[in-house]
Amino acid sequence: MFDFLEPLFFALFALGIIGAGAAVVLLRRITAQALLMALTFACMAGMFLLLGAETIALFQVLIYVGAITILILFGVMFTKQEERAYGLFFQKQAPLATGLAVIVALPVVILAFSFKDPATPSARGSDLIPLATSLFTDYAFPFEVASVLLLAALVGAIVLVKRDDQ
Repeated sequence: MFDFLEPLFFALFALGIIGAGAAVVLLRRITAQALLMALTFACMAGMFLLLGAETIALFQVLIYVGAITILILFGVMFTKQEERAYGLFFQKQAPLATGLAVIVALPVVILAFSFKDPATPSARGSDLIPLATSLFTDYAFPFEVASVLLLAALVGAIVLVKRDDQ
């Protein structure tokens, strides 16, 4: 009945990824770049939802949209911003980059629309139980080590950028 919704959402997410990704590179305000990067990550999570990988979409939102974006915004807040008289190199190459992106995107779009739906659709949400089982049994220790390392990196970043003028 609603066979047009999935291609419509795919097109919206794809335009969001391309548009926000291009804006991240082309804009000059770093806070806007960080927020548009979060929009790119959120659209990627929507793509994972369309693929039926709800767990990966959830991880995308938690890790990238949440944690990485906040970490980058903290880095921006703690870094002294000074005016630069010169522009960044890649910001002067917009026409060349647009042409190259179109040349690369055309075969990708043609290939993407040449695929057909599988005869038997996979069950939605079926990846959560095996993933959780392996994460909390086989990989519990590496998972905790990674969380401690990320916490140490965050504390180290705050110590490194701590202002001495207080």
